Amino acid sequence: MSNNIARGIMTNGLDELSTGNIRWKITLIGAGNVATHLGQALARVAEVVQVVSRNIESAQRLSNLIGGDCIASSSLDEVKCGSDFYLIAVNDDSIKPIAESLPDYPGIWAHTSGSVPADVFAGYKTNYGVFYPLQTFTRDVKVDVSEIPFFIEGNSSVARQCLASLARMLSGRVEYADSIRRGRLHVSAVFACNYANLMWLIADELLKKDDLDITYMMPLLKETLKKLSNVSPREAMTGPARRGDREVIRKHIEMLAGDDRKIYKILADRILEEYSMNG
Repeated sequence: MSNNIARGIMTNGLDELSTGNIRWKITLIGAGNVATHLGQALARVAEVVQVVSRNIESAQRLSNLIGGDCIASSSLDEVKCGSDFYLIAVNDDSIKPIAESLPDYPGIWAHTSGSVPADVFAGYKTNYGVFYPLQTFTRDVKVDVSEIPFFIEGNSSVARQCLASLARMLSGRVEYADSIRRGRLHVSAVFACNYANLMWLIADELLKKDDLDITYMMPLLKETLKKLSNVSPREAMTGPARRGDREVIRKHIEMLAGDDRKIYKILADRILEEYSMNG
């Protein structure tokens, strides 16, 4: 039997495929932040044979980082048959058009999105699922992929197990999550990461008015994150709203203007309500 997972699926060869003796072949569609980090990590445990991106410079850049015999392509028409996995790491709106336009090559098709359902592939692909790394990625900022939680979904037990096996080659934290659970994970991540980053952006802009910057907050931020390793966010909360110090809150609001004032008041009111309700 060929080492190709597609043929393994057709001949019930999952046991052989999961022995670890097979070096899977992967086609990566996308060359942005997520694809850049995943592509390099996957290249250490599998053969990334092709990177496809509308921007050929980006595809070539990632192909060069991956090395080996990985080829760069700029058109979906150039996606080659024969890979074990076709991983689509692009913006959410592009996933369905890509799924629709490409042939149903044997193998497992998966996207890396937190918010797009797995059934975006339904009717277009036979074996499919989701390969979602819960992390923020910036192309040139190093990330330890081994610490990233991966959440897996598959339309069959074979797809699910094979995606999980691939994820376990990268990380020790692999869980199954259907589209509903993954959607809650994603919105939680937006609050914990993106919206928290907006708070840092606002703080940075306020600090710059006094010739300071966000680096002065780094010890505070590090200690805040460190606390979350030992206590819950509810227990870790401090500050004037947590103490119910309305005079300090009033003074802060007077110092602010526009949206910053609105955001501060909304957050202060939310904290006051939360801790008032719970004693």
